[in-house]
Amino acid sequence: MPREIFSLVMTCLFWGTTAIALAQQQGGNNNTGNNNNNNNRNNAGGILIDARGIVTPGFTADQSNRLNRKRQRALAEQSLAGDILTSSPCRKVSLNGLAEALETELAAGRSLSNELQCLAGLNRVDYLFLDPDQHDVILAGPAEGFAPDATGRQRGLETGRPTLLLDDFIVALRTVPGTRSVGCSIDPLPENLAALTRFVQQNSSAATPQVIEGRFKQMAQVLGLHTVSVMGVPGESHFARVLVEADYRMKRISLGLEVPGVKGLRSHLSMTGAGANSIQRWWFMPFYEGLYRSSDSLAFELTGQRLQLLSQDEVANAQGERFAAATSKVSTLGFAQQFTDRYPDLAELSPVFAELQNLTDWCIIVALLEREQVRDRYGWQPGILRDAERLPHQEFSVPRQVPALVNSRRASSGVIVGLVGGGVTIHPEATLRKISVSADDSRRLSSLRETTLAAPRKPDHVWWWD
Repeated sequence: MPREIFSLVMTCLFWGTTAIALAQQQGGNNNTGNNNNNNNRNNAGGILIDARGIVTPGFTADQSNRLNRKRQRALAEQSLAGDILTSSPCRKVSLNGLAEALETELAAGRSLSNELQCLAGLNRVDYLFLDPDQHDVILAGPAEGFAPDATGRQRGLETGRPTLLLDDFIVALRTVPGTRSVGCSIDPLPENLAALTRFVQQNSSAATPQVIEGRFKQMAQVLGLHTVSVMGVPGESHFARVLVEADYRMKRISLGLEVPGVKGLRSHLSMTGAGANSIQRWWFMPFYEGLYRSSDSLAFELTGQRLQLLSQDEVANAQGERFAAATSKVSTLGFAQQFTDRYPDLAELSPVFAELQNLTDWCIIVALLEREQVRDRYGWQPGILRDAERLPHQEFSVPRQVPALVNSRRASSGVIVGLVGGGVTIHPEATLRKISVSADDSRRLSSLRETTLAAPRKPDHVWWWD
Protein backbone atom coordinates (compact mmCIF):
# COMPACT_ATOMS: atom_id res chain seq x y z
CA MET A 1 0.00 0.00 0.00
CA PRO A 2 1.46 3.40 -0.90
CA ARG A 3 2.37 5.76 1.91
CA GLU A 4 -0.18 8.46 2.59
CA ILE A 5 1.28 11.87 1.73
CA PHE A 6 -0.27 15.12 2.92
CA SER A 7 0.31 18.77 2.17
CA LEU A 8 0.45 21.36 4.92
CA VAL A 9 -2.61 23.58 4.73
CA MET A 10 -2.68 26.22 7.42
CA THR A 11 -5.48 28.41 8.67
CA CYS A 12 -4.28 30.75 11.42
CA LEU A 13 -6.84 32.23 13.78
CA PHE A 14 -5.21 34.88 15.92
CA TRP A 15 -6.26 36.77 18.97
CA GLY A 16 -8.22 39.90 18.31
CA THR A 17 -9.51 42.69 20.50
CA THR A 18 -11.90 42.79 23.40
CA ALA A 19 -13.34 46.25 23.96
CA ILE A 20 -16.27 47.36 26.10
CA ALA A 21 -16.40 51.08 25.56
CA LEU A 22 -16.37 53.63 28.35
CA ALA A 23 -14.04 52.92 31.23
CA GLN A 24 -10.92 54.21 32.90
CA GLN A 25 -8.27 52.41 34.94
CA GLN A 26 -9.16 52.21 38.61
CA GLY A 27 -7.03 51.27 41.57
CA GLY A 28 -8.09 49.41 44.66
CA ASN A 29 -6.86 46.88 47.15
CA ASN A 30 -8.04 43.60 48.50
CA ASN A 31 -8.48 44.15 52.21
CA THR A 32 -12.21 44.73 52.56
CA GLY A 33 -15.21 42.59 53.24
CA ASN A 34 -16.09 41.95 49.61
CA ASN A 35 -12.92 39.92 49.15
CA ASN A 36 -13.60 36.35 50.18
CA ASN A 37 -11.75 33.19 49.18
CA ASN A 38 -8.37 34.91 49.31
CA ASN A 39 -6.56 31.64 48.76
CA ASN A 40 -8.33 31.02 45.47
CA ARG A 41 -7.58 34.27 43.66
CA ASN A 42 -5.46 32.61 41.03
CA ASN A 43 -8.02 29.91 40.34
CA ALA A 44 -11.44 31.56 40.65
CA GLY A 45 -13.73 30.90 37.70
CA GLY A 46 -12.78 28.89 34.65
CA ILE A 47 -9.15 29.82 34.06
CA LEU A 48 -5.96 29.40 36.05
CA ILE A 49 -3.37 32.19 36.21
CA ASP A 50 0.08 31.34 37.52
CA ALA A 51 2.57 33.66 39.23
CA ARG A 52 3.86 34.82 35.84
CA GLY A 53 0.36 35.73 34.69
CA ILE A 54 0.12 32.85 32.18
CA VAL A 55 -3.44 31.69 31.52
CA THR A 56 -4.31 27.99 31.29
CA PRO A 57 -7.66 26.11 31.31
CA GLY A 58 -9.33 25.37 34.63
CA PHE A 59 -12.93 24.60 33.77
CA THR A 60 -13.40 20.85 33.68
CA ALA A 61 -16.57 20.90 35.77
CA ASP A 62 -18.36 24.09 34.83
CA GLN A 63 -21.32 22.80 32.86
CA SER A 64 -24.62 23.16 34.63
CA ASN A 65 -25.73 19.58 33.98
CA ARG A 66 -22.65 18.34 35.84
CA LEU A 67 -23.25 20.31 39.01
CA ASN A 68 -23.92 18.47 42.24
CA ARG A 69 -27.27 20.10 42.94
CA LYS A 70 -27.68 18.40 46.30
CA ARG A 71 -24.32 19.74 47.45
CA GLN A 72 -25.19 23.21 46.16
CA ARG A 73 -28.53 23.20 47.95
CA ALA A 74 -26.86 22.25 51.23
CA LEU A 75 -24.32 25.05 50.87
CA ALA A 76 -27.03 27.56 50.04
CA GLU A 77 -29.14 26.59 53.05
CA GLN A 78 -26.14 27.09 55.31
CA SER A 79 -25.21 30.53 54.01
CA LEU A 80 -28.45 32.19 52.87
CA ALA A 81 -31.62 33.38 54.57
CA GLY A 82 -34.67 31.22 53.87
CA ASP A 83 -36.61 33.60 51.64
CA ILE A 84 -33.70 34.32 49.32
CA LEU A 85 -33.69 30.63 48.36
CA THR A 86 -37.08 31.07 46.72
CA SER A 87 -36.96 31.67 42.98
CA SER A 88 -38.52 34.88 41.72
CA PRO A 89 -39.37 35.89 38.14
CA CYS A 90 -38.74 39.54 39.02
CA ARG A 91 -36.71 40.40 42.11
CA LYS A 92 -36.06 44.09 42.80
CA VAL A 93 -32.88 45.65 44.19
CA SER A 94 -32.81 49.24 45.43
CA LEU A 95 -29.41 50.85 44.87
CA ASN A 96 -30.03 53.24 47.76
CA GLY A 97 -30.94 50.35 50.02
CA LEU A 98 -27.94 48.38 48.80
CA ALA A 99 -25.61 51.29 49.60
CA GLU A 100 -27.10 51.63 53.09
CA ALA A 101 -26.68 47.91 53.74
CA LEU A 102 -23.05 48.11 52.60
CA GLU A 103 -22.44 51.10 54.87
CA THR A 104 -23.87 49.19 57.83
CA GLU A 105 -21.72 46.12 57.24
CA LEU A 106 -18.52 48.08 56.73
CA ALA A 107 -19.16 50.30 59.77
CA ALA A 108 -19.56 47.16 61.87
CA GLY A 109 -16.34 45.71 60.47
CA ARG A 110 -18.12 42.68 59.05
CA SER A 111 -17.31 40.85 55.82
CA LEU A 112 -19.92 41.33 53.16
CA SER A 113 -22.47 38.53 53.03
CA ASN A 114 -23.04 36.38 49.96
CA GLU A 115 -26.47 38.01 49.76
CA LEU A 116 -24.85 41.42 49.23
CA GLN A 117 -22.03 40.20 47.01
CA CYS A 118 -24.47 38.37 44.72
CA LEU A 119 -27.20 41.05 44.74
CA ALA A 120 -29.85 38.85 46.34
CA GLY A 121 -29.47 36.16 43.67
CA LEU A 122 -30.25 38.30 40.61
CA ASN A 123 -29.01 36.50 37.52
CA ARG A 124 -30.06 39.07 34.89
CA VAL A 125 -31.24 42.68 34.78
CA ASP A 126 -34.35 43.08 32.64
CA TYR A 127 -35.73 46.31 34.08
CA LEU A 128 -34.48 49.61 35.42
CA PHE A 129 -36.91 51.80 37.39
CA LEU A 130 -36.32 55.36 38.59
CA ASP A 131 -37.89 56.70 41.79
CA PRO A 132 -37.57 60.53 41.81
CA ASP A 133 -39.40 60.85 45.15
CA GLN A 134 -36.78 58.71 46.92
CA HIS A 135 -33.92 59.67 44.60
CA ASP A 136 -33.46 55.97 43.97
CA VAL A 137 -32.64 53.53 41.16
CA ILE A 138 -34.10 50.03 41.17
CA LEU A 139 -32.84 47.05 39.20
CA ALA A 140 -35.13 44.10 38.54
CA GLY A 141 -34.91 40.67 36.95
CA PRO A 142 -35.11 36.92 37.60
CA ALA A 143 -33.45 35.59 40.74
CA GLU A 144 -32.99 32.36 42.68
CA GLY A 145 -31.02 30.75 45.48
CA PHE A 146 -27.36 30.21 44.70
CA ALA A 147 -24.15 28.51 45.82
CA PRO A 148 -20.60 28.15 44.48
CA ASP A 149 -19.81 25.48 41.91
CA ALA A 150 -16.57 23.51 41.72
CA THR A 151 -14.70 26.48 40.22
CA GLY A 152 -15.95 29.00 42.79
CA ARG A 153 -18.63 30.66 40.64
CA GLN A 154 -21.86 31.50 42.44
CA ARG A 155 -24.62 29.88 40.38
CA GLY A 156 -28.37 29.47 40.59
CA LEU A 157 -29.70 26.31 42.22
CA GLU A 158 -32.28 25.73 39.50
CA THR A 159 -30.98 27.26 36.27
CA GLY A 160 -27.24 27.00 36.91
CA ARG A 161 -26.87 30.56 35.63
CA PRO A 162 -24.21 32.65 37.43
CA THR A 163 -25.47 35.45 39.63
CA LEU A 164 -24.84 39.09 38.98
CA LEU A 165 -21.98 40.33 41.15
CA LEU A 166 -21.72 43.54 43.15
CA ASP A 167 -18.01 43.53 42.30
CA ASP A 168 -18.64 43.71 38.54
CA PHE A 169 -21.26 46.42 39.01
CA ILE A 170 -19.02 48.73 41.03
CA VAL A 171 -16.21 48.31 38.48
CA ALA A 172 -18.59 49.29 35.66
CA LEU A 173 -20.06 52.16 37.69
CA ARG A 174 -16.60 53.57 38.34
CA THR A 175 -15.14 53.07 34.88
CA VAL A 176 -17.82 53.30 32.19
CA PRO A 177 -18.57 57.04 32.59
CA GLY A 178 -14.93 58.03 32.10
CA THR A 179 -13.73 56.15 29.05
CA ARG A 180 -14.65 55.19 25.51
CA SER A 181 -13.27 51.67 25.66
CA VAL A 182 -13.28 48.75 28.08
CA GLY A 183 -11.88 45.37 27.16
CA CYS A 184 -8.87 43.22 26.45
CA SER A 185 -6.65 42.38 23.53
CA ILE A 186 -4.75 39.09 23.15
CA ASP A 187 -2.19 39.27 20.38
CA PRO A 188 0.86 37.38 19.07
CA LEU A 189 4.11 39.33 19.00
CA PRO A 190 4.72 40.69 15.47
CA GLU A 191 8.21 39.16 15.40
CA ASN A 192 6.76 35.73 16.25
CA LEU A 193 4.11 36.11 13.55
CA ALA A 194 6.84 36.99 11.06
CA ALA A 195 8.85 33.96 12.22
CA LEU A 196 5.79 31.78 11.66
CA THR A 197 5.46 33.06 8.09
CA ARG A 198 9.07 32.10 7.42
CA PHE A 199 8.58 28.70 9.05
CA VAL A 200 5.60 27.89 6.81
CA GLN A 201 7.49 28.96 3.70
CA GLN A 202 10.37 26.66 4.63
CA ASN A 203 8.25 23.68 5.73
CA SER A 204 5.38 23.43 3.25
CA SER A 205 6.52 20.40 1.28
CA ALA A 206 4.35 17.28 1.14
CA ALA A 207 5.11 14.74 3.85
CA THR A 208 3.59 11.97 5.93
CA PRO A 209 0.76 12.81 8.33
CA GLN A 210 3.10 12.38 11.30
CA VAL A 211 5.58 14.91 9.90
CA ILE A 212 2.83 17.39 9.05
CA GLU A 213 1.25 17.13 12.50
CA GLY A 214 4.69 17.62 14.03
CA ARG A 215 5.08 20.82 12.04
CA PHE A 216 1.85 22.16 13.47
CA LYS A 217 3.14 21.60 17.00
CA GLN A 218 6.27 23.47 16.02
CA MET A 219 4.10 26.35 14.79
CA ALA A 220 2.65 26.78 18.25
CA GLN A 221 6.18 26.91 19.65
CA VAL A 222 7.20 29.49 17.06
CA LEU A 223 4.21 31.67 17.89
CA GLY A 224 4.94 31.31 21.61
CA LEU A 225 3.01 33.21 24.24
CA HIS A 226 0.45 35.82 23.21
CA THR A 227 0.31 39.06 25.15
CA VAL A 228 -2.85 39.90 27.13
CA SER A 229 -3.66 43.60 27.45
CA VAL A 230 -6.64 44.77 29.53
CA MET A 231 -8.07 48.20 28.79
CA GLY A 232 -10.49 50.37 30.70
CA VAL A 233 -11.07 48.12 33.68
CA PRO A 234 -8.44 47.09 36.25
CA GLY A 235 -6.50 44.08 35.00
CA GLU A 236 -6.70 42.41 38.39
CA SER A 237 -10.51 42.69 38.57
CA HIS A 238 -13.03 39.86 38.17
CA PHE A 239 -14.50 41.91 35.31
CA ALA A 240 -11.22 41.59 33.40
CA ARG A 241 -10.93 37.86 34.12
CA VAL A 242 -14.34 37.20 32.57
CA LEU A 243 -13.41 39.13 29.42
CA VAL A 244 -10.21 37.14 29.02
CA GLU A 245 -11.79 33.79 29.83
CA ALA A 246 -14.74 34.25 27.46
CA ASP A 247 -12.37 35.19 24.67
CA TYR A 248 -10.07 32.25 25.45
CA ARG A 249 -12.94 29.75 25.67
CA MET A 250 -14.44 30.89 22.37
CA LYS A 251 -11.09 30.29 20.68
CA ARG A 252 -10.83 26.80 22.13
CA ILE A 253 -14.33 26.03 20.84
CA SER A 254 -13.44 27.31 17.36
CA LEU A 255 -10.41 25.01 17.32
CA GLY A 256 -12.33 21.97 18.53
CA LEU A 257 -10.22 21.83 21.71
CA GLU A 258 -13.36 22.27 23.79
CA VAL A 259 -16.76 20.76 23.02
CA PRO A 260 -19.45 22.74 24.89
CA GLY A 261 -22.23 20.24 24.24
CA VAL A 262 -24.49 22.60 22.29
CA LYS A 263 -26.31 20.84 19.46
CA GLY A 264 -25.38 22.29 16.08
CA LEU A 265 -22.40 24.29 17.36
CA ARG A 266 -19.46 23.05 15.27
CA SER A 267 -15.85 24.06 15.57
CA HIS A 268 -14.44 26.30 12.88
CA LEU A 269 -11.76 23.69 12.29
CA SER A 270 -14.42 21.18 11.24
CA MET A 271 -15.86 23.71 8.79
CA THR A 272 -12.55 24.66 7.16
CA GLY A 273 -11.31 23.15 3.92
CA ALA A 274 -8.13 23.42 1.90
CA GLY A 275 -7.25 26.84 0.63
CA ALA A 276 -4.86 29.73 0.95
CA ASN A 277 -3.43 30.47 4.38
CA SER A 278 -5.32 33.18 6.21
CA ILE A 279 -5.95 34.64 9.62
CA GLN A 280 -9.38 34.68 11.22
CA ARG A 281 -10.33 37.24 13.82
CA TRP A 282 -13.40 36.82 16.01
CA TRP A 283 -14.91 39.27 18.47
CA PHE A 284 -18.08 39.62 20.53
CA MET A 285 -20.36 42.63 20.24
CA PRO A 286 -23.63 43.63 21.95
CA PHE A 287 -26.80 42.28 20.40
CA TYR A 288 -30.05 43.66 21.87
CA GLU A 289 -33.46 43.34 20.27
CA GLY A 290 -34.47 46.67 21.71
CA LEU A 291 -34.87 49.01 24.63
CA TYR A 292 -38.39 49.82 25.81
CA ARG A 293 -39.08 52.97 27.82
CA SER A 294 -42.17 54.31 29.54
CA SER A 295 -43.72 57.58 28.38
CA ASP A 296 -42.34 59.41 31.42
CA SER A 297 -38.84 57.87 30.98
CA LEU A 298 -38.91 56.41 34.50
CA ALA A 299 -38.99 52.73 33.48
CA PHE A 300 -36.83 50.83 31.00
CA GLU A 301 -36.66 47.24 29.73
CA LEU A 302 -33.74 45.51 27.99
CA THR A 303 -34.57 42.67 25.58
CA GLY A 304 -32.52 40.28 23.47
CA GLN A 305 -29.67 37.83 23.92
CA ARG A 306 -27.12 40.57 24.65
CA LEU A 307 -24.23 39.29 22.52
CA GLN A 308 -23.23 38.15 19.04
CA LEU A 309 -19.98 36.94 17.47
CA LEU A 310 -18.52 38.78 14.48
CA SER A 311 -15.61 37.78 12.27
CA GLN A 312 -13.11 38.95 9.69
CA ASP A 313 -10.31 37.36 7.67
CA GLU A 314 -6.92 39.02 7.86
CA VAL A 315 -3.55 38.70 6.12
CA ALA A 316 -0.05 39.19 7.53
CA ASN A 317 3.10 40.49 5.83
CA ALA A 318 6.72 39.42 6.31
CA GLN A 319 7.10 41.83 9.22
CA GLY A 320 4.20 40.27 11.11
CA GLU A 321 1.86 43.21 10.51
CA ARG A 322 -1.82 42.28 10.09
CA PHE A 323 -4.34 43.78 7.68
CA ALA A 324 -8.01 43.18 6.92
CA ALA A 325 -8.52 40.86 3.96
CA ALA A 326 -10.62 42.02 1.02
CA THR A 327 -13.13 39.22 1.66
CA SER A 328 -13.86 36.68 4.39
CA LYS A 329 -14.28 32.96 3.82
CA VAL A 330 -17.65 31.29 4.01
CA SER A 331 -16.41 29.14 6.92
CA THR A 332 -15.25 32.23 8.85
CA LEU A 333 -18.63 33.91 8.53
CA GLY A 334 -20.45 30.63 9.06
CA PHE A 335 -18.77 29.90 12.39
CA ALA A 336 -19.60 33.37 13.68
CA GLN A 337 -23.25 33.06 12.62
CA GLN A 338 -23.81 29.64 14.18
CA PHE A 339 -22.07 30.80 17.38
CA THR A 340 -24.43 33.80 17.51
CA ASP A 341 -27.51 31.69 16.77
CA ARG A 342 -26.68 29.27 19.58
CA TYR A 343 -25.35 31.76 22.09
CA PRO A 344 -28.35 31.45 24.47
CA ASP A 345 -27.88 27.67 24.62
CA LEU A 346 -24.14 28.08 25.08
CA ALA A 347 -24.67 30.50 27.98
CA GLU A 348 -26.85 27.91 29.71
CA LEU A 349 -24.09 25.29 29.58
CA SER A 350 -20.90 27.37 29.91
CA PRO A 351 -21.38 29.99 32.63
CA VAL A 352 -18.59 32.31 31.48
CA PHE A 353 -20.70 33.23 28.44
CA ALA A 354 -23.61 34.08 30.74
CA GLU A 355 -21.22 36.18 32.83
CA LEU A 356 -20.19 38.00 29.66
CA GLN A 357 -23.86 38.81 29.07
CA ASN A 358 -24.00 40.22 32.60
CA LEU A 359 -20.95 42.42 32.02
CA THR A 360 -22.55 43.72 28.83
CA ASP A 361 -25.71 44.60 30.76
CA TRP A 362 -23.72 46.41 33.44
CA CYS A 363 -22.02 48.55 30.81
CA ILE A 364 -25.27 49.38 29.05
CA ILE A 365 -27.10 50.10 32.33
CA VAL A 366 -24.38 52.47 33.54
CA ALA A 367 -24.34 54.19 30.14
CA LEU A 368 -28.13 54.52 30.37
CA LEU A 369 -27.88 56.12 33.82
CA GLU A 370 -25.39 58.58 32.41
CA ARG A 371 -27.46 59.36 29.32
CA GLU A 372 -30.60 59.94 31.40
CA GLN A 373 -28.59 62.17 33.77
CA VAL A 374 -30.10 60.34 36.71
CA ARG A 375 -27.88 62.01 39.31
CA ASP A 376 -28.54 65.54 38.09
CA ARG A 377 -32.23 65.16 37.19
CA TYR A 378 -33.41 62.87 39.96
CA GLY A 379 -30.85 63.36 42.72
CA TRP A 380 -29.58 59.78 42.88
CA GLN A 381 -26.23 59.55 44.67
CA PRO A 382 -24.23 56.32 44.26
CA GLY A 383 -22.32 57.03 47.47
CA ILE A 384 -20.20 54.11 48.61
CA LEU A 385 -20.83 52.28 45.33
CA ARG A 386 -18.36 54.67 43.69
CA ASP A 387 -15.97 54.90 46.65
CA ALA A 388 -12.96 52.81 45.60
CA GLU A 389 -11.13 53.43 48.88
CA ARG A 390 -13.87 52.26 51.23
CA LEU A 391 -15.30 49.60 48.90
CA PRO A 392 -12.50 48.37 46.63
CA HIS A 393 -13.09 45.71 44.03
CA GLN A 394 -11.68 42.22 44.48
CA GLU A 395 -8.19 41.61 43.20
CA PHE A 396 -6.96 38.52 41.38
CA SER A 397 -3.78 37.65 39.55
CA VAL A 398 -3.50 39.72 36.38
CA PRO A 399 -3.74 37.68 33.13
CA ARG A 400 -0.67 38.62 31.10
CA GLN A 401 0.02 35.86 28.57
CA VAL A 402 -1.78 33.02 26.82
CA PRO A 403 -0.04 30.09 25.10
CA ALA A 404 -0.65 29.68 21.36
CA LEU A 405 -3.36 27.07 20.76
CA VAL A 406 -3.07 24.45 18.05
CA ASN A 407 -5.22 21.66 16.73
CA SER A 408 -5.34 19.77 13.45
CA ARG A 409 -7.44 17.36 11.48
CA ARG A 410 -6.91 15.28 8.37
CA ALA A 411 -8.78 16.21 5.25
CA SER A 412 -8.82 14.80 1.75
CA SER A 413 -6.38 17.44 0.60
CA GLY A 414 -4.27 18.00 3.68
CA VAL A 415 -4.07 18.65 7.37
CA ILE A 416 -5.63 21.86 8.63
CA VAL A 417 -4.64 23.74 11.75
CA GLY A 418 -6.10 26.69 13.63
CA LEU A 419 -4.05 29.01 15.80
CA VAL A 420 -6.87 31.03 17.18
CA GLY A 421 -7.79 34.56 18.20
CA GLY A 422 -10.88 36.84 18.97
CA GLY A 423 -12.33 39.39 21.45
CA VAL A 424 -15.24 41.33 22.87
CA THR A 425 -16.29 44.74 21.67
CA ILE A 426 -18.96 46.53 23.67
CA HIS A 427 -19.39 50.27 23.19
CA PRO A 428 -22.09 51.31 25.70
CA GLU A 429 -22.78 54.82 24.41
CA ALA A 430 -22.62 53.77 20.75
CA THR A 431 -24.73 50.69 21.49
CA LEU A 432 -27.40 52.79 23.22
CA ARG A 433 -27.57 55.02 20.16
CA LYS A 434 -28.02 52.01 17.90
CA ILE A 435 -30.52 50.06 20.02
CA SER A 436 -34.04 50.49 18.77
CA VAL A 437 -35.98 52.44 21.44
CA SER A 438 -39.70 51.68 21.59
CA ALA A 439 -42.30 53.58 23.56
CA ASP A 440 -44.41 51.54 25.97
CA ASP A 441 -47.78 52.69 24.65
CA SER A 442 -49.65 50.06 26.67
CA ARG A 443 -48.29 51.49 29.95
CA ARG A 444 -47.11 48.00 30.90
CA LEU A 445 -43.77 49.31 32.12
CA SER A 446 -45.35 52.18 34.04
CA SER A 447 -47.73 49.77 35.73
CA LEU A 448 -44.88 47.40 36.63
CA ARG A 449 -42.88 50.30 38.05
CA GLU A 450 -45.79 51.50 40.17
CA THR A 451 -46.36 47.99 41.51
CA THR A 452 -42.65 47.68 42.28
CA LEU A 453 -42.51 50.92 44.25
CA ALA A 454 -45.68 50.11 46.20
CA ALA A 455 -44.66 46.56 47.16
CA PRO A 456 -44.02 45.97 50.89
CA ARG A 457 -40.46 45.27 52.00
CA LYS A 458 -39.38 42.99 54.81
CA PRO A 459 -37.55 44.62 57.72
CA ASP A 460 -34.61 42.22 57.55
CA HIS A 461 -33.76 43.01 53.91
CA VAL A 462 -35.34 46.29 52.87
CA TRP A 463 -32.90 46.68 49.98
CA TRP A 464 -34.44 43.83 47.97
CA TRP A 465 -37.92 42.39 47.55
CA ASP A 466 -40.04 40.21 45.23
